[in-house]
Amino acid sequence: MGSVEEERVLDVEETIFVAVGEELKQSETTLFWAVKNFVGKSICLLHVHKPSPSEGNGSATLRNLLNQYLLILTQAGVEANEVGIEMDNVEEGIVEIVAQHDVRWLVMGAAADEYYTERLAEIRSKKAFFVCQKAASSCHIWFVCKGHLIYTRGNREDNSEIEIAPPLLLLNSSTGTEKPEHSSTESIHWLKNLDAEEDINEVEELSRSLTPLLIDEEEKEAGESFHTVEQAVLDRKNSKQKEFEDMTRRWKVEDDAMEAKCKAKAFESLCTKEMRQRKELEELLTRVRQDIEGVKDERDEIIEQVQMVKDKKLVLEGQLAESQCIVKELEEKIISAVELLISFREKRDNLQIEHRNAIRKVKQLSTLGEATSFCHAEFPVFSFMEINEATHNFDPSWKIGEGRYGSVYKGILRHMHVAIKMLPSYGSKRQLDFENEVEVLSRVRHPHLVTLIGTCPESRSLVYEYLNNGCLEDRFAGKDNAPPLPWQIRTCIVTQICSALIFLHSNIPCIVHGNLKPSNILLDANSMSKIADLGIVCLIPQNENPANFTKKCNDPNGTSVYMDPEYLETGKLTQESDVYSFGIILLQLLTARPLLGIVNDVKCALENDSISALLDVSAGDWPLEQAKELAYLALRCCEKNRLNRMDLCVVHEVMRTSCAASESFLISKKLLRTPSHFVCPIFQEVMNDPQIAADGFTYEEEAIRGWFKSGHSTSPMTNLELENCNLVPNYALQYAIQQWQLQL
Repeated sequence: MGSVEEERVLDVEETIFVAVGEELKQSETTLFWAVKNFVGKSICLLHVHKPSPSEGNGSATLRNLLNQYLLILTQAGVEANEVGIEMDNVEEGIVEIVAQHDVRWLVMGAAADEYYTERLAEIRSKKAFFVCQKAASSCHIWFVCKGHLIYTRGNREDNSEIEIAPPLLLLNSSTGTEKPEHSSTESIHWLKNLDAEEDINEVEELSRSLTPLLIDEEEKEAGESFHTVEQAVLDRKNSKQKEFEDMTRRWKVEDDAMEAKCKAKAFESLCTKEMRQRKELEELLTRVRQDIEGVKDERDEIIEQVQMVKDKKLVLEGQLAESQCIVKELEEKIISAVELLISFREKRDNLQIEHRNAIRKVKQLSTLGEATSFCHAEFPVFSFMEINEATHNFDPSWKIGEGRYGSVYKGILRHMHVAIKMLPSYGSKRQLDFENEVEVLSRVRHPHLVTLIGTCPESRSLVYEYLNNGCLEDRFAGKDNAPPLPWQIRTCIVTQICSALIFLHSNIPCIVHGNLKPSNILLDANSMSKIADLGIVCLIPQNENPANFTKKCNDPNGTSVYMDPEYLETGKLTQESDVYSFGIILLQLLTARPLLGIVNDVKCALENDSISALLDVSAGDWPLEQAKELAYLALRCCEKNRLNRMDLCVVHEVMRTSCAASESFLISKKLLRTPSHFVCPIFQEVMNDPQIAADGFTYEEEAIRGWFKSGHSTSPMTNLELENCNLVPNYALQYAIQQWQLQL
């Protein structure tokens, strides 16, 4: 059993259902008959389709066929609908649809068109016969063939059986011909198809056929019965004519009665429908009224709740206003308390600073006796003669560097290996300003800043500790066959540089290096990095416009490549200027590529996930994830807009974590060695309390005082007589030793 394709709400009392099949020609005549005979009624196509093995093609074919039927009805101006079902048996499907939709009026074919004759008066189709017998008794059915009504089945609501057999035939005893005789309503339609003239002609024909027989009989019997037969024929003809007229009147009366009965049933059905609709509307109205009453009750409850909420709102608003007043008073009290706390903290900090300074001065005065002599001893000042002797009269072979900020010589000053920076004479500050700047720089101490040992105001020169392992630029260029730095040491170097820059930028006042580049990053014997040339930019004011440096950009080793583009445009030096230079150095340590275009090369490599192709293979096997992280940090530091550059504190925290493995590598390889100037010449141990003697050498205090107590008045290093036995604390060296020990 199939299922109905689509449920529709149809007015079955006003709808004529027409059964259509797959043959458009045969069903078309049935459809035209229904349209012609039921003007004003809506037509609903009734179709049963068999399941198709190929569902897609079968559905498309069926839809196309039904569209053609619907087009016929649309062109005829008839309202059209359709109902259907899918079943293997067509006649059972029609009966099922009649039952499902309570069909009252149905038109369907009685036989195939080729079986049609003018005398057809019975159902020739098995399907039609099945539907006529099995359809619901409330359904009135017209059976049509080739546009002619063949048979009508009235509704059988009284459950009386209808005779489906063909009409009874009566035998004419005189002619031997068969004549139909109908006594029920169903035979009326068959009789209507007969013409009265045909019956008359039939009688005359019978008469003509009997004439030769009568003549022969006349010859035999002398024509005695001819007139009797002729009179009988005429009587028969008149009787037939009268019988036909009576039958015609009876047909008309029966048709009128049937039409009246149909109209009465239609009116009764309409009344029933209206009463049902009225009852439904009354029930709907009752429900609507009940809903309205419910809504009114809910509205009253909501209004009551709203009123309660309004009352609560007024109370809460009052409480809120009171709370706001209290909050405002508390805020004012907090602000005044914070201001008072800030002032107390400032006073406390100032007092602590003063206390520490006082303790320091007391300690210094108790050690030396005089504050003035202590100040000079804390930061040595060398004469030009000492500088000249230390450099062997500025021997060119002792020169280790030269640039726009002066020349650098190595030398031995007071038995110490030092590096002497000879500043250029042009553009120098006044002597007092120079000494003040040097005094500020002398107080800056950090393990990754080159220690400033002293100064020579006469020659405008600075004396630094000497680092004999060259600079970072030498390692890039492979100078003196210097071995390339492994990636572990490189990551440690950039971490150390970053920590030194953070220290400078957090100083009060802030110190900007301004000339950070690989040639100013020196390496000691342990490959530990230290930044040189701190404060040179401040000691030598720039007469040249910094924007003119852009002309040197084509030189991959030019100074301007490491300089901040905003500084080159504006001449304003900021903390972000050092951040930019740091980013370029980090990219160079990662890739060892030419500086011109290095930023764009690394950026493209990261976007294409090919950074491994740019890494410097001479550094060993870089950890790819760590290298990517360092490359991203470097690019963030090299942003053109200084406001978009990364904070060095964040960079240092990320790099410190990344370099943990690198520092472990350095310690495991035992690359750290004790600097020679940290060792006491007498004890041959790292000094805890270094003191400067009159011979210029630095000794451990316990060792040199023991030397003096033993009766010696000469130098332990030169064996020459000492001018005095006074000792001066070497605070710069002591701080450097302490910072070095923190790295162990």
